Amino acid sequence: PSSAASDVYKRQLYAQWTTNPTYTVTYDGNGNTGGSAPVSSSYEEGATATVAGNTGTLVKVGNTFNGWNTKADGTGTQYSVGATFSMGPANFTLYAQWTANPTYTITYDGNENTGGSVPVSSSHEDGTTATVAGNSGALMKVGHTFNGWNTKADGSGDSYTAGTTFTMGKVNLTLYAQWAAKPTYRVTY
Repeated sequence: PSSAASDVYKRQLYAQWTTNPTYTVTYDGNGNTGGSAPVSSSYEEGATATVAGNTGTLVKVGNTFNGWNTKADGTGTQYSVGATFSMGPANFTLYAQWTANPTYTITYDGNENTGGSVPVSSSHEDGTTATVAGNSGALMKVGHTFNGWNTKADGSGDSYTAGTTFTMGKVNLTLYAQWAAKPTYRVTY
């Protein structure tokens, strides 16, 4: 063969590579009041993706973190921390899901008051500090002086004075106004 023909046989072929597309999982705090969402992650289509935990210590006042969902309102696909799935051919966002912490109410009872109004009820989470209200509504009972609050109408329960703080438990609480009879004096003619 001619030398030109032998040159054809000596050519080397090189493989050509195209980068596979990657798709991103983005995390959204969905109304968080503190912390930060986990860092986004990229995966090739078909790769196994692992759902991040609450690595940025996301918090939302009055709520507990409850995993991730493909829709902010929780109507999409729910994913728990550490769950795996096969990455599809599109970017998508996982939204933090929040469960409202239960609250318990302190209700005030005038306990036979003859005037004024009881303080407004207040709600508190279990384990938070609650403060006992004062006689802000000018409660009164004819012939008596306001003398704080008690967990029993007859005064045989736990007594609280205005401004006292305590740790709220997992129960609703009613505080009854306590009344001390004003001393009376007899006038004799």
